[in-house]
Amino acid sequence: MTSLAYRCWTPDAEDRRRVRERIVTHEGSKLTWHVEGDRVHLGLPWWQVEEDHLRESDLAREQPTYSRLPIPYTLIPFSVRTRLNRARIAGLRRAEAEGPDPFPADPVETRLDTFRREVWTEASRLAGVPVQGDTERTLVLTHDLDEEYGLAGVEMLRRVERELGVASAVGVLSRRYTVAGSVLEALLDEGCEVFSHGYLHDGLLPFLPPEQLRTRLAHFFEVYPSMAGRVRGFRAGQLVRSAGMFEVVAEFFEYDMTPPTVELGGPHGWRTGCGTTIPFIGPSGLTHLPLTLPQDYFLAFVDRLSADEVADAWTRAAEAVWAAGGVAVHLVHPDNVRRRPALLAAYRTFLERSLDSGATVRLPRDVVMTKRGVSR
Repeated sequence: MTSLAYRCWTPDAEDRRRVRERIVTHEGSKLTWHVEGDRVHLGLPWWQVEEDHLRESDLAREQPTYSRLPIPYTLIPFSVRTRLNRARIAGLRRAEAEGPDPFPADPVETRLDTFRREVWTEASRLAGVPVQGDTERTLVLTHDLDEEYGLAGVEMLRRVERELGVASAVGVLSRRYTVAGSVLEALLDEGCEVFSHGYLHDGLLPFLPPEQLRTRLAHFFEVYPSMAGRVRGFRAGQLVRSAGMFEVVAEFFEYDMTPPTVELGGPHGWRTGCGTTIPFIGPSGLTHLPLTLPQDYFLAFVDRLSADEVADAWTRAAEAVWAAGGVAVHLVHPDNVRRRPALLAAYRTFLERSLDSGATVRLPRDVVMTKRGVSR
């Protein structure tokens, strides 16, 4: 696992080697650094710690309960599922209240990104290598279409985006429902992006044998043949994930948007996430663009925030991401916009604030190309 931050700050590979030689790691667990002579000494084995977090080495591997039910979880009414989830999350929050500072912190974890930048900047100074700054406030807008019911919600979101002159990326499934090819073509014609959201949204992808997983991923291009060569990205339904799943995903897609920076009460447990707001590359060469902002579902349905409170939460999180040098990746579900139209007002407010603050809206593929396209 490699953060793309290093490549953006120091495009030349030889320069990166020179900077890295100035960094000395030590055994320990403290996120601290100091300078001795011409070296930066760290209070922990940084390269291994960074890799462990990006890889989510402590991620629970058990299959989520909802995916082991005798019936598809989607047959349980949304309102019932939400009440159960709200009660579960409330209990988990109470259990954590007396513990130490949690990691990754919510709503956005930025400590690793801040530490990485401080260390690399100082090591670059000692090595006499200039650091290229990236002050762009990049915002990526994504919509996961979890069920056919939400298709009308895509158009509701697009109306707001058209008025503000921005484009988004829409993720679609291939088995739970199918979308007319003309709808996908229309999105592309408008300058939007389409990505694969998986097969059934049943939470099974990371737990399938590789051949079954390949069958499911390939099904997307069988159902949507015109998207071959045009769809390059993926995000697993429910954000379920594993190292094995990513190895197979890399056979079909160039980038992935599954890992959250932090997620509370998701399918893998109470507090999970990769702990970074910056894109990174996995062992198989797959680029990961983390989901860095809180999901609409948790804000609107679990925490039951008002539209203004949701917009405020998104704005605060985005500012924290940009301050850490990260990419603000946003997700609002078209299904949820139909269930709670007030989310549309929150979305508009958030977008207007972001654009007024100087944010630049980019598609996922463009962000990945920019981050990876720096000279090696």
